[in-house]
Order: sequence, then C-alpha cells, then structure tokens
Amino acid sequence: MNSIYFNGNIYVERDRFVEAMLVSDGLVQKIGTLEEVTEGLCPKCEREMIDLEGRTVVPGFNDSHCHALNTGNALSCVILHGSTSLAEIIEKGRDFLAENPLKEGGVLVGRGWNQDYFAEGAILPTRYDLDKITTEFPVVYTRACGHMLVCNSKALEVAGITRDSQPLPGGELYRFEDGEPNGQFSENAQRVIQNIIPVDSAESLSEKLNVAMAYAASLGITTVQTNDIGRENWRLTNEAFELTFANNPNAIRVYSQNTFSDPVTYQDFLDAGHVTGSGTDMFKYGPLKMFVDGSLGARTALMRQPYADDPSTCGVPTIPVPDFEAMVKMADDNNCQVAVHAIGDGAIEMVLNAYDKVIENGNNKNRHAVVHAQITDTEMLERFRSSDVLAQVQPIFIHYDMNVVEERCGEELASTSYAFGDLYRMGVHTSYGTDSPVENLQPYENLYCAVTRKRLDGARTYREDQCVDIYDAIDQYTIGSAYTEFAENRKGRLMPGFLADFAVLDRNIFAVPSDEIKDVKCVRTVVGGNTVFQR
Repeated sequence: MNSIYFNGNIYVERDRFVEAMLVSDGLVQKIGTLEEVTEGLCPKCEREMIDLEGRTVVPGFNDSHCHALNTGNALSCVILHGSTSLAEIIEKGRDFLAENPLKEGGVLVGRGWNQDYFAEGAILPTRYDLDKITTEFPVVYTRACGHMLVCNSKALEVAGITRDSQPLPGGELYRFEDGEPNGQFSENAQRVIQNIIPVDSAESLSEKLNVAMAYAASLGITTVQTNDIGRENWRLTNEAFELTFANNPNAIRVYSQNTFSDPVTYQDFLDAGHVTGSGTDMFKYGPLKMFVDGSLGARTALMRQPYADDPSTCGVPTIPVPDFEAMVKMADDNNCQVAVHAIGDGAIEMVLNAYDKVIENGNNKNRHAVVHAQITDTEMLERFRSSDVLAQVQPIFIHYDMNVVEERCGEELASTSYAFGDLYRMGVHTSYGTDSPVENLQPYENLYCAVTRKRLDGARTYREDQCVDIYDAIDQYTIGSAYTEFAENRKGRLMPGFLADFAVLDRNIFAVPSDEIKDVKCVRTVVGGNTVFQR
C-alpha cells in the first residue's frame, strides 16, 4: 500500500525541505509537493494519507554506539541515575527490594550512580554502604560509566572474594587500608562479581531488548548500533535477537557491535558466518568491538601521562598491546570492521598505532573506528584524518565531563580534548551516539550538547569553538551514522530509494532557539514504512 505523508516540513538536506513524501515497499519513493508525489498513482489503488500538520520530519536517528540490552536491563533494575547522595542510592535499593522481593539466589542490581553528584562530596560507595540495603542478598551497583561497580559484603562472600584475592588482568580490586576488599571493582575485575548475577534465558533477554527498542522508538531512533553480543554469551544473545525480530513487529533496526578479546572465541564467531555486513536490513552484524581502557570519571581511561589529580595512576589498560594488535589484524584479514572503545590519549594512540599497521595509504576500506575519542591533542586529530579513521562520539558526555576534564587532564590537554567539531570540519567521518545506559538514549539532549557545548542546565560551556550547527548535528546522527555501517546509500536521508525510516517531531528543531533543542519530542516514529511509535 502507498502511504502519502503531506503538509509537512520534511528535511532532505541542508536548506532543502519538501512538503510531501510517498512511501511504499519500505522505501521512500518520491518527495516534493503533494501533487508531485501523487502524480501517476492509480486513482483506485489503496492509499493511506497522513497529514503531518506542518510538523518537521527528520531521518530516523541512528545511535552509533549504545548498549541496548543493558539499556533494557537498566530500565528494569534499580535506576540510580540522578542520585545526589549515598543515602539516596541506599534508599532506592531498599524501596526497589520492598516492591520487588528477591527469591533465593537472587541479586539486587542497580545502575547509574556517579559519586561526583553526591552532596557529601565525591565519595565512592563501599560494601558497608550497600550492606545498609540488605545483608541477606548480594547487591551489585554499577557506576554510570559501566567501568566500575560496588557490591555489598554478601556479594563478596558469594563470589568467593577474600583479602587474598587478586583482580583479573586488566582491572582493579580495591581495598581498605587494612587490605580487606572494599567492594569496588573496575574494568575486567568486575566480571568476578558480574558472574554471580543469575544468567538470563534467551526469552528474558529478548524481553529486555523489547523494552529498550520501545524506548528508542519513542525517541525517534530507528537504528541502534549496539554492543550486546560477545565473549562467551554470544550464542545466547544471538538467540535473543532472533526471538525479538521474530515476535516484535515494532522492532527497530540493529547493527551489532560484537565484543571479543581472544582469537579462539572470535574465530568461532566468524566461522558461524557473522562477518561484518552479514544479516538482513533489520539486523546486521557489524564490527569487532574491543575495549582498551575505561572512563575518565573513574580515572581508568588510559593516559600517556599520570592524572593531574592523581599522579599515582595513568589509568587501566584492559588488554596487552600485542594481543590487541593481533585481534585487529585478525578482523581486518577477514574483511571485518573494528570499533574500539578508547577515551584517554594513551588508549587512542594505542588504537591508531594498531590501525596504522592494517590501513594502507589512508585507505580504511573496512572503516575501522574509535569509539568515544575524548582526550586528544591536535596531532591525534590529524592522524584520524590522514588514516580516514572513523570517530563515533558522544557529545552528551561533555555535560558531565566538562566538570572534571581539566582537573583530570590538566589545562593544556583539556583545551584540545572533546574536539568533535574539529574532527567533523577536518573531514573525519564522525557519528553520534549516547553509550546508553551510560547516558540517556535521548537524542535531543545529545544534539543540544553538540550545538551549544553547554551542560544540560546551561550553567557552563566547554570549548565553544567546537560547536556545530543543527544541520551538521542532525547529519552526524543520521547519514554520518549510516556511513559507519556501510549504509550511507540507503539510510540516513529522506530521498527516493532510501529506507523509509523517519521521526516526526513536535516542533521545528532547525528553527527553535538552541537552548530548546533538548526539549524537542518525537510524536511518530516510522521504520521501513511501519509506524512503530505514535504519541
């Protein structure tokens, strides 16, 4: 059936809008005036007429890096985002437990705390704080960044952690002054605690994916490039995605970022046929996703020099350089894309060095990428350009990080970091994501930070020279993200032959004052011509 959207303000490209669009067979067929898009249509053929009532339409947002499964999980556990004290995260845990009693073997899980927002100061919670929630069941609270967690004494007991325990390589197990574990774990060391959380079935994982997809659709997101599949659980997570796409008619598109750190398991994955680009229009396998450091907030991002506010550390490297470079070469040899989490300048340098060994004369044919790319100097920016390395960035990060970047990195390095505007203007292929649930999946706050470089409360501005205008910001969230998944010729624009993935907004995002961008809402989301959300 033909669907005709009319009386709209449909964004095509910079300074070009049309009023109507013909959609059929999941594609945009025509754009222009109502007369132009209906010309030649069979008068008696079934058609659907949708009056846009003057609203603005943009291509569906394509979050170029998030964790959909963790987002669904975060929406189903103790939500700690926005907590302003230790007392509040304790109270939220008690309230959740009272409303959702655990059965034997259960674990109370929370996500989203950030000590820098605590009224009593940047005090990291310990096991004894979480013991105030319960000593009967394990409690595991993951920091907003995902690179640190804290657990209670019961969790340590169940995991078999004692004062003699040593952390897994590429992580830290933190202790009180007397040598006893204090319940804090970072990076790879978190796994020993995460392993006590009961394993989900494919069905329950699919339910969480459905929750995340429904939330994404309500925001105008039509594709997520999501890091859920990987390591030992990849077959189970694959099954969960298969169930989702078999049973959820309102699913959004997925480009899967797949985490492996050892060649044996990754080879099994490749042998199953899961190379970059395989799959369908709804679900495609994307890059090998790797991690080489942690987060700036947790001081686990890998720096070339010691932290300005803690000279005892340069951060936490999560994989030895030879092992990392071998995995990059293995993926490249199999014509697979690589996307690497790298935040500190030491981590970014490590990734660019590895890419230089597989990218010849600036021909990055497999579109290898750096995810986050936060702490940089001008020489690094040029290395992105000369090797054509992609940058998958999160402008929303500056909302929090502007409060700590100079403190962590020093004034000089802070003055060249989060250079997302420069990267784009230099011709580097950049794309926008949120890293949800590290930050809210909400695209409008992300766009606001890209355009204004302000905190969400407007109180501060960081590196105003890195602002982009709303056209460039929208493009990096749509056609830019499409490039990241080799889909720029059929996704990310509302032009004939492109997928009919779009969002109808409650106001003209191109005309509102920049401070109001964060308040825009989606009223309808369409994926492949199918309305998956309507407010």
